This record gives sequence, structure tokens and C-alpha cells, in this order.
Amino acid sequence: MRVLVVDDDRDLRGSLCSSLKESGFAVLEAESGSGALEFVRLESPELVLLDAGLPDMDGMEALRQIRRTDREALVIMMTADGRADFGIEAARLGAMDCVTKPFDLDQLRGVVGDAFDSVRLRQEARRAEHLKVGHRESDRLVLGKSKGMRSIVDIIEKVSASKASTVLIEGENGTGKEMVAKAIHFLSRDRNGPWIDVNLANLPESLIESELFGHEKGAFTDARSRKLGLTEMAAGGTLFLDEIGEMPPQVQAKLLKVIETKVFRRLGGVSDLRVDTRIIAATNRDLRAMVQEGGFREDLYFRLRVIPIRVPPLRERSADVSLLAQFFVEQFNRELSKNVKGFSPEARALLLRYPWPGNVRELRNVIERVMILEAKEVILSEHLPSEILMGAQGRSAAGEAATVSAEANDEFLPVPLSIIEKRHIQETLIWANGNKTRAAKALGISRQTLREKLKQYQKDELLR
Repeated sequence: MRVLVVDDDRDLRGSLCSSLKESGFAVLEAESGSGALEFVRLESPELVLLDAGLPDMDGMEALRQIRRTDREALVIMMTADGRADFGIEAARLGAMDCVTKPFDLDQLRGVVGDAFDSVRLRQEARRAEHLKVGHRESDRLVLGKSKGMRSIVDIIEKVSASKASTVLIEGENGTGKEMVAKAIHFLSRDRNGPWIDVNLANLPESLIESELFGHEKGAFTDARSRKLGLTEMAAGGTLFLDEIGEMPPQVQAKLLKVIETKVFRRLGGVSDLRVDTRIIAATNRDLRAMVQEGGFREDLYFRLRVIPIRVPPLRERSADVSLLAQFFVEQFNRELSKNVKGFSPEARALLLRYPWPGNVRELRNVIERVMILEAKEVILSEHLPSEILMGAQGRSAAGEAATVSAEANDEFLPVPLSIIEKRHIQETLIWANGNKTRAAKALGISRQTLREKLKQYQKDELLR
């Protein structure tokens, strides 16, 4: 369990961190409310030990914002205020417990242990639920705690509980569209029915109709026997049509009829066949644009889009990167008989900054490669491939600012230098795990200069 310790008293914070590390916890530390919120947003710690008297914001306000950022994070307030109404107010705002300073470290470890038990029970309950989804572990989870993925999970639960026939899943390659489709099937009442998936982009156009709807003997030159189509084989279950944008126009018309009437006819057949099949389609193309250009039937588009689901790219759900990366570490620990614990703070920061053009699939491949070739106990920044190091630098604050080029000068948007500097300093502090001395050294400035800049940023926030 990851524990974030938030206290501006360096000595007390150091004692707490040392004690928690000895007890086997992964420990993060911050000395301000803004620093704590940044850690909660990027690292999603399971537990936050939060001091009530922070230099930049009231402890109750920090508690309120932490709970708003991550509803599942457990918070234990630490305060020198022993009044009962303080603990009552903290509990009202979502704190799990409240301890009064000065406190005994053994007492605090007991409170943290209770929090650990609460997290473990919650995880076990979720694991039991996830076992309902799919047959292999890789098929079981639609992982994500970002707002976008939580919304998708809500849709999955509603769709799987209904008899709605068609779902259209849109998203870039590698975002996990097939996993969403499998979750719908394996959580539905038809979970014991067949799951049939086909990637239309992998089939020659001339064979797509025969593959989907089958053919009778003699329907064409090589049709030496009757062949059942995938639509027929998926009866009572789910047919997943990946890359639906590659479907030829004549097959689109036949699929539309199946959706509307549940009836189709094999190639060369003379009688209609009836099927009860849920159809889930997925695409990485803009079907709406294809409709406007005449490349996809408008009526089929709207029939498929009864339930639309957009799976966001990984660059839009950075809150899920750490969760997914740790999941893949645990998965490959089992497959490769390794015992990698996780990531160094520097490596984790690089993963969070990288834009992941290949999305979840790319992240999985990177973790697999690193664990095969490099990692022993902890994945370090030097273990990561060069594209991660270079890509993360390209997404740094300076790299994110608009730049002038001969080709795109009309798209240039000027950004105040102070904004670039502020963001770069914030990201460097995240990289340095909140260590100001280390951050100042990396930035090439004195620690005093860094402190003055941070004070100015806090003042600017208060004046807004």
C-alpha cells in the first residue's frame, strides 16, 4: 500500500516515513497541501496521513480537495487540536480517522494497519467481482480509475444487464476496445453463450461476406461444402466486429438486415435463418466522416450506435498509467517467474509524462520488454527504452509550449514564459519526489531561489 505523508515539520515527517517504510509500506512525502494534491492526482496513494496545519492551505480544505480528486483514497488527519468537534468535522468531510499530536508511533502504525485492512478487503471484493469477467486474467479487467474509465464501467454494467443488441466502441488503436467488448459479454446474461470475434481488417474483402454469413455448397467455385458463418456461430452469444469501418458496402447492407430483423441468408442459400446474437462493433476510424463521404451506410451507422462508447487514449487518462503499469508488472511477474516490486520515482515520472501513441498496448509491450531484458527488483529510469526517455522530454513543460515552424506558423500560439517556467518547476519537483534540494540542482538554481519561486506561485494562486 502506498502511503502519502503530508506535514511541513521535516523531523516529524522523516520519522513517520522511516517508521512506515520499516513496516513495509511504499511511502511518498509532501510538505504542503498543493504538493499533496499533485501526488494524489499522479500517484493515487491508497492512504494519506494529512497534517491539519499546512503552510499553504487549511487542513480541512486539503482534505476536501483530496477527497474530490480521489474518492477512494483513505485519509487520516493529524492535528494538535484535541477538540472532539474537529474529529467530527474531519469525519464529515470523509476522513477515515483522526490522531492527536503528539502521538505514539506504535499507535499510528495500528491506525495505518486498520486502513491497510480496509484497502485489502475492498481489493478482494473487487477481485471477486472481476472474476466474473472472462476466462483468463488478461480478459478480466477493464482497468482504470480516471473519470473517463469510470464512466465506461458504468455503461458496461448497464448494457450487460440489458438486452440491447448493438454497441459501437470507438477509440484509437491499443486503447482496449476489445477488452470493453469482452467485459460486456462476460458480464451479461449470455455470458455462457459463444464469444466470436473477427478483425475485418485482417480478412480479404472478397471473403468477408462468406466469413460472416457462411455459404452453401456450390455457392462459388471453391465452396465444396456448407460453411457456417460467424454470425450463426455466435447465436445466443456475442459477435464482435473489430475494425467495422473496413466492411464492404454490400456486406453492410446484409449486416443491417441482421440487426433489424435477426434474419440472414447464407451465400447461395434459398431459405432465411434466424439468429439471436448481440453485435458489438469497434473502430479506430471516424465513421461519421465516412458516412458523410459515402464510405459507410448512414442507417447502419445509427443502428450500430444504439449504445456508443468512446475509449479515451492513454494520454487523456494519465491517472490510469501507474495503475496499468503495476498491473502489467504483476502479470509478467507470474508469466516470467520474476519478483519486480514496481518503479523508481524517476521511472514512474517518465511513464506519466510520455504521451503513449500506442496507448495501453504500447505500455504493456514496454513493461514486458523491460522485465525480460532489464529489471531485477525495481524498474529504474535507465531500464526504460529510449523512446520513453525522449518522448517524456518532448512532453515536458517547454516541449508542450507552442513552437514556431515554417510549415505551421499560422498555428503558433504564444505562451508567457512565466507559465512555461512554473510548469517545468512543478514537473521537476514531481520528478524529484518533492525533494527541493534535488529539484534545485536539476534546475540549475539555488534552493533559496526555488523556495522564492514556489512562494510566488502560491501567492499568485491566492490572488486569483
